[in-house]
Order: sequence, then C-alpha cells, then structure tokens
Amino acid sequence: MYINSVKVAVRAHTPDGNKDFGFLFEFQEGLNVLTGDNSSGKSTVLSCIYYCLGLEQLIGSKGVNALSPALHQALMSDGYSCNIYESECFLEFTDKAGKKWSLNRVVKDGETVGSNEIIIEANGEKMSKFIHSPRDHSRNGFFKWFAEVNELDIFDVESTSGLSAKPLYMQNVFTLCFIEQTKGWSDFFSMMPPFGIKDPKQKVVEYCLGLNSLAVNMQLDAIKVGKDSIVEKWREQIKELDLRAQNLNLYLSPIDKLKPKTKRQIEKIYFFQIMEGDKELGYDSLIIRLDEKIDSISSSISKFETSQLRSAALISENDSLKISLNRYISERKEIEELFWDESHKLSRYQDALNHVINDLQDFKDINKVSIGRGWNRISSAHCPVCDSEVSNLEDSRLTDSSIKKSLAFLNSQKATYQKYIKGSKKVLNRYQATLDYYDKSIALKRGQIDSLHKDLESAKAMSYRSEFQMLAERKQRKIELETFDLYLRRVKEDLISLSHEFYELVEEEKRLKNLVSSDEDKIRVFKSDFKILLESFGYRSNGLDNVDIKGKDAHRLFPSVYISGQEPQYIRYVSSASDFVRSIWAYYIALLLNGVRHPGFLVMDEPGQHQMRVDSMKSLLKTCSSLSCQTIIAISQDRKYDQENVNIHDLVSELEEGTFKLMHIDDGSGCIARLDN
Repeated sequence: MYINSVKVAVRAHTPDGNKDFGFLFEFQEGLNVLTGDNSSGKSTVLSCIYYCLGLEQLIGSKGVNALSPALHQALMSDGYSCNIYESECFLEFTDKAGKKWSLNRVVKDGETVGSNEIIIEANGEKMSKFIHSPRDHSRNGFFKWFAEVNELDIFDVESTSGLSAKPLYMQNVFTLCFIEQTKGWSDFFSMMPPFGIKDPKQKVVEYCLGLNSLAVNMQLDAIKVGKDSIVEKWREQIKELDLRAQNLNLYLSPIDKLKPKTKRQIEKIYFFQIMEGDKELGYDSLIIRLDEKIDSISSSISKFETSQLRSAALISENDSLKISLNRYISERKEIEELFWDESHKLSRYQDALNHVINDLQDFKDINKVSIGRGWNRISSAHCPVCDSEVSNLEDSRLTDSSIKKSLAFLNSQKATYQKYIKGSKKVLNRYQATLDYYDKSIALKRGQIDSLHKDLESAKAMSYRSEFQMLAERKQRKIELETFDLYLRRVKEDLISLSHEFYELVEEEKRLKNLVSSDEDKIRVFKSDFKILLESFGYRSNGLDNVDIKGKDAHRLFPSVYISGQEPQYIRYVSSASDFVRSIWAYYIALLLNGVRHPGFLVMDEPGQHQMRVDSMKSLLKTCSSLSCQTIIAISQDRKYDQENVNIHDLVSELEEGTFKLMHIDDGSGCIARLDN
C-alpha cells in the first residue's frame, strides 16, 4: 500500500468568530520529503497518519494524547490562542490491489474528545469499523478489514506464558513502517507494544520476511505439548497395566515405561505366571491347565445324583427373582429414555445459548460504530425479540434504541438459557444416580439367580461344598485370566494408537525443522542487503565483515558484531550513536526491500540524529529515491551536520528530478493554517 494524502480539518474560536483551519499534504509513490523549521509541525503531520490508521500507539499513546494540542485543545493564530471546537483527520491510501480508500477519524466533536471509530469510504459507499477495543481484529473491527485489503495475514503466535496463542496485531506489524522522532531512534522497533507476545520483535521480522519459523515454531511448540501428553498417557497406561497384573499375581514381559515404542515391540508384550520351580506359564498354557482341572472336578461332581436335591421352595424363589429382575430392567429402560430426552434438551439449550452469546457480541460490536449498522452484521440476522427473518427488510438499519432493547433482551435470554442448562444438568445427575441404582440392583438380582441356580443344580450341596468351591475358584481364575487377556489386548491397541500418534509427531517435527533450515537463504539475502546499505550509509564503528545477522543467537534476526575471541555483541552496544542510527536506516529499508508481508511504505521522522554526517544523509535520500516503494521523511530545513548548517536543498541537490517530492511547511503559520486567508 501507499499513502496518497493526509488532511486535517479544524474548527476553532477566533476573535473573528468560528473559523476553519487545517492542512492537506499529498504524497507520491516514491520519496517524499516533508520539511520546515523545528516547530513547524512536521511531526504533527506524521502523527495524523498514525491516528487515521488507528496506530497512534506507535508514537506512545492511545487516542488524542498522541496528537499535538493544536489538534484538540487550542492553536495559535495571529498571536491569539484559539480554542478548538471541532477537528478531524482524513487519510487516503491505495491498497495492494490498487483500490483507493478514504479514512476519516474524529479528533474532537464539541465536548467529546477522541473517537475509536474510523469511517471508511470508497466509490461513494461508507462503512465504519472500531479500534482499541476487544475484537478490533475480528469481523467488525478495523484492523481485520485493514489487514484484508492490504493482503496482510493475521497470524497466531506464542504468548509470553507459552500456554496460549495470541494474534500478531497490526500494531506490531506496522512498526515496520514508522520511526518516530523522540524514541524511535533508540532501538529497532522501540515503540512496539508487546501485547503479551513472546519475542514480538523477532516475530515481526519473521512475519515480514515470510520465514517458515514464524508458523513452524508455534507448530513445534504444539508438537512438543502433544508428545509430552502422549508420553504421559503412555506412562499411565503402563502403570495401570502393571498394577492390574500384580493384583492377579501375574508378570509382564519387559516394557519401556518412559516413552512409546514401535507397533512391533508393543505386539510382543505378554503376561505370565510363575509356577512351582520358577517355571513360567503363559496365557495359553495357563488356560489349558485350568480347563483340565475344571473338567476333572466337574466329572467328579457329575457322578452324584442330583435329582432328589431339587427344592420346590428354591424353584419358587428363583421364579420370584426373575420376575423382580425383569421389572428392574423395564423400569431402568424408562429412566434411560428420560435421560436421553433430557440430554437432547440440554444440547438444544447449549446451542441456543451459543447463538445468543454470538448475537450479543455482534450487537456490542455494532454499538461501537455509527454507520453500517445493518442486520447483516448480526450472526443470526433474526430479530431477537420475535425471531423474524430481517435480512431482506428494506429498512434494516439498527438504531441506538433497537440495539439497546436487543442487548437487554439477549442478556435476559442468556440468563434464562443458563438457568435452563443448570436445571437440566441437575435433572441429568438425578437420572444418572437412578440408573446407577438400577444397574447395581440388576447386577445383584442376577448374582442371586446365578447362586440359586447353582444350588438347584448341585448334588448333595452340604457334602460336596469343597468340590464346588474348588470348581468355582478354577472358573474364577480362568475368568480373571481371560478378562486380563482381553484388557491387555485393548491396552496394546491403545498403546499402538499412542505410538502411531507419537511417531507421526516425531516425523512432522523433523519435517518442520527442515523447513526452518530453509529460512537461511532468505536471511542470507536480507543480511546481504542490510550490509550493502550499511556500507553505503557510512557505518564505521566495526568492520562490516564482523557484522552479521543470524537466525539462531541471543539477538536472533537482529544485527550483532562478531569479533574473534569475544562474545557476540548487539550492534547497538558497540556502535557510536550515529552509526547505530545508520544501522536502523539500513535495517528498515532492507526489510522494506525483502518483505513479503510488508505494508509497503516507510515513514521516518528526523533521521539525521546524533551529529549525522552530510554524506550519510545524502546517501539515505538517494537510496530512498531509487526505491519502488514509498518513503515519507520529515527533515528540518536547516540543521547542523558536521558542525555546519546545512539547508534541505543542499541535501536533495544530487537527487534526480522527478525521483522525489519536496513539501515545505510555511515558517510563519506552521502546518495548521487558517483556510480563509
């Protein structure tokens, strides 16, 4: 993108009545030099660019506090202090696709100072977006729109806590474009708000250069979390498996308890029991031995007559238990149907609550803007009161009154659904408790029936109790082994699944690390351009061969000085003040040249800091005049360079005509002039 113009309109009280003041500066695509004396208002003009784009945080404050008092308090005119009644800023820019947009943001409107609304106009159509509020990077926010029209992706990056992701905000990205006068020359991106982002400066450079590491590092962090989670699940599974085996006096073949193994290794896991003489018997051998013993005991028992042991009382009791069991099963089925009906109700309540919350947030967003208040900006596009479809209504504009009523109604709906959900969960808990009761009762009845059945089938129950006890024990042991074998099979399936997930992550980790290594080519080109520019600007503090930019060191992606036998030093610490400013010039311009996600322009306020040499300033201007991108530079018209007073015309004297535009602010009136003079 590039900026076409910036304009200010001010209405102020003067001895002659209310009068109009303002300024208009138009820019070209290449180099633009804004000049004037030290108090002419160059920084005021540039601050209006920031303000119109909602980026005034980059000059140190939010809202009108970032602007000159001459825009929202009082200005001087003909020796009088004139109180300001109304003022607003306008900016026109051309987006990456070549479409022109006009932005308008109020500075002061009567007693109201500042505005978090930006009016956008193109081809006669207007809309409004809000800033400096939650969701200003979402659907109805200005920065979401601004990023989209300039083809700037909004990336999620790692937060300082490492526990969550945060968007790389447009306020971060546009530090690539602005270097303000007072603090901007103290460090690279010195005015960047951190917003809780981990290493925000490095993230912006990665974003600008299109480095894979920006997205990859987030993915690598997610992979590490995923691997750690899988390892934890693996250890829990092995621990539980080992505990169950011990409870059954069984042993497991050797297993790595610390990290997942391959499918082949998992499939080899087995269990065994140690018999007399330390002999190991596996599952199949144990089952064969138990079956032989069970058959032997059963054969012994079957020799006895059992027909006379049947009891009419026992048969009657058995029939009664079966009737009771069937009644429990029927009643449980009815409760289960009620449980599922209530579950469906809860699901509908939760869906309805989510819709209400979305609509509530959309109404709150719309309440922050003054135009474009259509139902099409509401998620459901239904009237919250009558639920009628309103998207096709001719008059679908939302008034302050309708928004207020809708917010009140939606808040009421939200509270109602939350109450329904709370009540529904209580009902479900009661149903679940009842189901648990029936499950226990049914299991008990079945146990009683099984026990009675054995009594009915047993021969000489009292005499042969020991034989039946031995038979029961062998059968129980067989059931335990069969159950544990099934459990082991399921665990092995789970372990194989965990192993598959784990080694997929390992392979993805390798692939991503290879992608990061491919960033070196982009960093190498960026570094080369930086050093070429640094040399052309006259950097002398350290040999250029010692200056390097690396993707992996303490000051990753920023220039450092590497001298043999010494620790690497950040270039700021080992350069003269003027040489560090030269490195800032070179760094920002190299990003402008190599950025694949760069907004496309650069604004510098008074780059001639710290006794800068004339030849360096001329080189900077010559470089900027040769760029295909837009640069806007504010320079005092008369300033000391090399202990000599130098006029702006001396600095631009060697530039080719047509490669730059020189704009002069009048020494007398300053940038904000009376318009009827």
